[in-house]
Amino acid sequence: MFSDVYLYNPTNELAIANGDPNYMPPKRLIQFEKDLSTLLMFFASSRDVVLVHEVPSEDFVNLWKRTGKELPTFLEENAALTDQKFCQQPKGFLYPWGWSPAVHKRLGPLKNGCSNEFKSLPVADWTENSRDIYSRKAAAGVLKKVLNVVGKNDWLLPEDKCPVSCTEIDEIIALQSRWGRVVVKSPWSASGRGIQMLRENEFNQSNHQVISGFLKQQGFVMVEPRLDKVADLSLQFYSEGKGEVAYRGQTSFLTDASGRYHGNYIREKPPGLSIEEISFLSTYLPVVRHLLQEALSESDFSRQYHGWLGVDLLFYRDAENSLRLHPCLEINCRYNMGALTLKLRQLISPESAGRWEINFGKPGKFNRDMTEQMSRFPAKIINGKIVEGILPMASPSDNAQFSAWLKVTQS
Repeated sequence: MFSDVYLYNPTNELAIANGDPNYMPPKRLIQFEKDLSTLLMFFASSRDVVLVHEVPSEDFVNLWKRTGKELPTFLEENAALTDQKFCQQPKGFLYPWGWSPAVHKRLGPLKNGCSNEFKSLPVADWTENSRDIYSRKAAAGVLKKVLNVVGKNDWLLPEDKCPVSCTEIDEIIALQSRWGRVVVKSPWSASGRGIQMLRENEFNQSNHQVISGFLKQQGFVMVEPRLDKVADLSLQFYSEGKGEVAYRGQTSFLTDASGRYHGNYIREKPPGLSIEEISFLSTYLPVVRHLLQEALSESDFSRQYHGWLGVDLLFYRDAENSLRLHPCLEINCRYNMGALTLKLRQLISPESAGRWEINFGKPGKFNRDMTEQMSRFPAKIINGKIVEGILPMASPSDNAQFSAWLKVTQS
């Protein structure tokens, strides 16, 4: 079998919004991409290639080999994409973190050598229609389908709380008057970026400036009420691009007060839920999973896209303190951190729990901290499964500012 090629490009939604094949992300996000470029190794097999900013250290590679993880070949991206011999070698599929006009150009030197199966996929070329399914408006369409199927109920997001597309500041202020606290989201963004949280009766100059920028750059924003969160959940699906979507698993994740992604819990549900909350999720999550799978299979996501679909859900309490589920907060039409968590879960003992996180710090801090933490909490691996300990998910270096690390604890 031919090698598949993986590339971590976490700014694909911004690249889609920009539309220019020559798009360059902001400097800090370029650093984010470089520092965490090994993350796609968790999806790759031993025959595959992961393009990275810097080939990881031998110590890092040997540590993950101890877990039983088959590791791919790591190639420095710029060298690989200018190596005629490598570019002309037959390949299977190309798997960037997410598709955009920019990554199509970036991986262009490899396309001719890809398999006919890859070339027949809906993601093999970028078209005018490609852009729409990556927007938050497409996710809102799936949400409405789910709510319409269920009809009147007391456990899902009410229809009058559904997100609304706005093209003018006055429309946003009107929704703020109706709902109180609102969240304003740019249509193409991810991981908590492109979000403005507005308090009740507050719309200051800073909010106006940022939201006006969203409207100017992307044409519209999605506005929704801010809900009283209990937990962030995610259901993972996979589209083969042939009209069907398969369910892959459930995860829970961490965000900060501004809604920015911080990390994932290893197990399906977050720790600390009450008996009432666990019972609610046990009753209704299987129903939502089925409804989402049907809605996605009937949507453009099943025909115009091939790859992972991470659907974020919000578990919350309404104004009467009753538990409810927002069944489709957004759809991550790409590789995503929930899908990565499912891959990590396969490497961890079923008797263990834990979480993994992404952090930011001064250059070299991750390297120093990880050396200390691995000394205090060394990885314990039994029968090819991680039982406990701390492991880096990106190769520590003196220049890295962003880090990803896994902490496993015995339950």
